[in-house]
Amino acid sequence: MDDLYGARVPFTLRDLLALPAVQGARPELVGHRDGVDERVVRWVHTSEIQDIAPLLKGGEALLTTGLGLVALPPEAHRAYAAALARVGLTALLLELGRSFPTAPPALLDEAARVGLPVVLLHGVVPFIEVTEAAHAAILEQEVTALREVAEQRNRLLQAMAESPGVVGLVGACAQLSGQPASLVTADGELVAGSAVPEDGAGDGVDVLVGGQVWGRLALLGPAGARTRATAEAAGPLVALEVQRSPSGTSSRRLSAAQLLTDLMTGRYASTGDLASRALGVGFVVRPGHAVIGCVVRPRSHRSALPGWLQTVQERSARHLPAAMVAEREGHVLLAAAVPRAGARRQLAALTADLNARLGAMGGVLVCAGPLVDDVPALAGSLQSAVDTSDLAVRMATASDLVLSEDVALYQLLLTMVDDAALERFTLAQLGPLLQHDARTGAGLVMTLDTLFVAGMSKSRAADMLGVRRQTLYGRVERISQLLGGIDLEQREARTALDLALLCWRLRLNGGRAGADAGAPPR
Repeated sequence: MDDLYGARVPFTLRDLLALPAVQGARPELVGHRDGVDERVVRWVHTSEIQDIAPLLKGGEALLTTGLGLVALPPEAHRAYAAALARVGLTALLLELGRSFPTAPPALLDEAARVGLPVVLLHGVVPFIEVTEAAHAAILEQEVTALREVAEQRNRLLQAMAESPGVVGLVGACAQLSGQPASLVTADGELVAGSAVPEDGAGDGVDVLVGGQVWGRLALLGPAGARTRATAEAAGPLVALEVQRSPSGTSSRRLSAAQLLTDLMTGRYASTGDLASRALGVGFVVRPGHAVIGCVVRPRSHRSALPGWLQTVQERSARHLPAAMVAEREGHVLLAAAVPRAGARRQLAALTADLNARLGAMGGVLVCAGPLVDDVPALAGSLQSAVDTSDLAVRMATASDLVLSEDVALYQLLLTMVDDAALERFTLAQLGPLLQHDARTGAGLVMTLDTLFVAGMSKSRAADMLGVRRQTLYGRVERISQLLGGIDLEQREARTALDLALLCWRLRLNGGRAGADAGAPPR
């Protein structure tokens, strides 16, 4: 019988009863009838010896005419069934007619009590025909299983060539089996993969290093021929990778950090390498989710990165379905799997949590690139997040969370900030204010910019500037006069001024040429 992957499943009692040689004997399953699909037949044995149990290993189906039980009392029949059950016999096949016209009641009663299936054969069949047919099927299944293990081992070796190391190998196991994989040490530490498996969950194999059980590789899903083959093929390879590593294995966090660094620098063999390594550190993108690259950077230059890097790691694990964190050039790279429909909401919750814990250190700014479909596409999202964070800092963005789409206009203007026509537009809109500020230092341009940031709320703008409201009212009146009596409540006028202010801020903070922040506009 084939499983869903096309590989052979173990030969079971149902398969044995379905053989033509057995069907010809009109088999009747009595006693313990449950589990015919789960009871594996490892081998088929024939014997007429009453004391056959010590010679069995378990998993056999025993063919007999019951000759050794003839003339024995019922107690002996009960003992016979009990002994067979204790050694793990899969089933007893009793041929009727030669030794017993009907099955011994005591034997059937005891078999039912101890859970031993009994198959009554109502027709005579040469046992050699049954054993030949059964053994051929069992051996075919074993050969198929060995072939599957060999094929999986070859695939894993190919994966190791692209993505060496324990993390990449465990990720390759997840890809080949189609199920999450995990590698846990004998002490219970999760080294690679998605989660610590529950006892007995899925298929797995012990990892032996130096003759001792170092840990266990488990595939966390329905057991099957493909998962068993993958686990069996991977066990020795995982042990080899553990031995090749000077310090055994690195933590999942370190492996995830290295993956992000390699993504940003392009140091990876292939996109398949990235996918395997991501699965190896437990970065799984569930249906309905996407991947997003983020940068977390301190608001204050006085913040010490080692002091809050761990906080970012811990809070990301709490708020995000999957996350990878790495330090790079004074800030933190964060890759996250988020719901497509709720990415901003989830990132906002993380940002608020981080600032609640790191506020005393100046707080953090979280910037994110666009959503992408998979890990290989993450490099572009991470680079966009880096660019967004640089721009957000240059523009002194008030929000603690900035997505690339939030500064799309800034990005567009940045490509044209040195354009002569755009410069003329900016001077036409703000020229009188810039000239007045240059003569008096009144800061009217900054006042207008703050008023727009405050959503035209004069009380909020006054608080942001640290001045009294009456002072702000006077500045706004002076701005209107210098700009020819402009009505700041008029949308068209306000939009033009706001665009000019954006250009002014971009030029003030360096433009494309990267001039010193704070330099006056040309």
